[in-house]
Amino acid sequence: MFNKWSSDSETAVINGNGDKTTKSDSPAGVETQATSENKVHAIKPAAATKGANTILKGSKLIGDINVTSDLELSGEVEGSIRSIKDSNIILKGTCKGNIETKEGSVYIEGSLEGGNIAAGKEVSITGKFNGTGIKAINRIYVNGEFNGKLEANEIEIGPKAVGKGELHYKELISIARGAKVDVQIGQSQPELKVVDKSHEKKAAKPMPDNGKIKEAT
Repeated sequence: MFNKWSSDSETAVINGNGDKTTKSDSPAGVETQATSENKVHAIKPAAATKGANTILKGSKLIGDINVTSDLELSGEVEGSIRSIKDSNIILKGTCKGNIETKEGSVYIEGSLEGGNIAAGKEVSITGKFNGTGIKAINRIYVNGEFNGKLEANEIEIGPKAVGKGELHYKELISIARGAKVDVQIGQSQPELKVVDKSHEKKAAKPMPDNGKIKEAT
């Protein structure tokens, strides 16, 4: 089930744990938390480590890129960027393709067009994202332009965010006052685990005693 949210509303914080909230003048289904326990905090990109890959401004690459360490991209790429390790990918230029890091984070300060983002940790959008969707295990923070579907444990929309799409969260979603967004909000349900009980011994069935009834001793 989705809640509809549009701009020009109070700051909204919806907590999946069922915290007490009070109604505001926001559109139907959106509530404002009475306390200030939950606040929007920007995700700051980690400083490029020694040995990080760097693509300088003015450079243009065509084709997919596979990295095993941090990547800071200030140029242009027409292709996808992937890492199967804990690499952080910082996009300051432009990319036309997908960005995926299995155990790291993704920071979009430039522009990503027509692709998806998948991160094992966090995703931060302070630039522009115009793609299909973003998936992060931990958190997604948006304080730029976005268009697409966002999925994470926590989603935070900053006051300078502009965009539309779907927001799917598990525990917490926050939309700051001033954000100009038109979105549908839905809470994802935790995945069900299949328990294999085939190894357990079946309970022995009571054996009939030839129709005789034993007297109690």
